[in-house]
Amino acid sequence: MTTLYFLRHGETEYNRLGIVQGSGIDSDLNEEGLRQAEAFFDFYRSEPFDAVYVSTLRRTHQTMSFWHTLGYTPQAERGLDEFGWGIHEGSTPSESFKHAFRHILDRWAQGYLDERVDGGESPLEAWARAEGFFRSLPVRYPEGRILLCSHGRQLRVILSMLIHGSLQEMERFSHHNTALSIVQMAPDGACTLELHNDVRHLDPVSA
Repeated sequence: MTTLYFLRHGETEYNRLGIVQGSGIDSDLNEEGLRQAEAFFDFYRSEPFDAVYVSTLRRTHQTMSFWHTLGYTPQAERGLDEFGWGIHEGSTPSESFKHAFRHILDRWAQGYLDERVDGGESPLEAWARAEGFFRSLPVRYPEGRILLCSHGRQLRVILSMLIHGSLQEMERFSHHNTALSIVQMAPDGACTLELHNDVRHLDPVSA
């Protein structure tokens, strides 16, 4: 089995203020996000990983920056980039956006997975850029332990497909900033969810 450790990046000011980020906003972690990233590192630093992957966006690189002290060199993978929210990126959600968001979630849940907001990405497109990478992991890292830092909506896309083989299950997979989910992947690609949205490592930050 290949063990995949999925981590959402630490908090940004966009997260704190409820502003839409998406793949087009290359934001930095705020002070809270850096504390979260360090708390995760302190809790899991003794885990032996065979590889560390991040998205191409700064907030995942900064979340994984502490791992350089142990000799890890995180590798950028576009399949981990955040979902594209098009014209809504960088905006505080208005009532019209919230209505459009609820509508598109309903459409996706009904199976219309090629639909997108204006200028954005569909779930099928988001999975298409990640699929090849994930299909390669059990071949490249048989019995390996892989740490992957990604983003909230893209993690929903990835876990929905890996665990259920369907993008209609995305809303089951919420993620707090620096929450950890663990997936066991068999050689044939079959996956089992072992842990979801775990934040016990943040107890020292919250105290």
